[in-house]
Amino acid sequence: MTDAPVSLYAATKKTDELMAHSYSKLFGIPTTGVRFFTVYGPWGRPDMAPFLFMKSILNGDPIKVFNHGKLSRDFTYIDDIVSGLMCMLEQPSTQAVPYRIYNIGNSAPVELLDFIAAIEKVTGRKAMMQMTEMQPGDVYCTYADTTHLQRDFGYKPSVSIEEGLLRFYNWYKAFYGRDRVMEREGAKSIVNTCNSLVY
Repeated sequence: MTDAPVSLYAATKKTDELMAHSYSKLFGIPTTGVRFFTVYGPWGRPDMAPFLFMKSILNGDPIKVFNHGKLSRDFTYIDDIVSGLMCMLEQPSTQAVPYRIYNIGNSAPVELLDFIAAIEKVTGRKAMMQMTEMQPGDVYCTYADTTHLQRDFGYKPSVSIEEGLLRFYNWYKAFYGRDRVMEREGAKSIVNTCNSLVY
């Protein structure tokens, strides 16, 4: 992680890591920090782009595409995150200062427009994209260097973007109910029909 973060969010993460190191050094508390990279999948955060995109595309709502899609993210399926956590869970740091940091990610950045196209393919629906400018404090690309995690635990992500989005889509339909999605589609059709009759 950079020593000169460009956003308050990144600054808080850097501060957390520094404080954790201090606790490990002062009190001998074994501390393992993990950096997740754009996690998506079942039970994901509804404010994150993968969830927002899936929801909006299924509902026929527009999505905001920052920097006109010229961004890349290291999208990581939740199962790969969990496998990374599990492999280090039973092996705390044994260094003089028992502190360590690991990146957990897919190590394969995907362009935003390609990610959206993959969702379109899985859902069979076209995205309505609103191209907007870059957000202040945002970065053009994220990439998880998992060299240390691979060296220490043999970690290797196994879920491709296509497979991960298919799993996410199937969960989304099961959890929120495809019928509810179709009901919204029907409601929109009824409203459009009524508007046509009025005018």
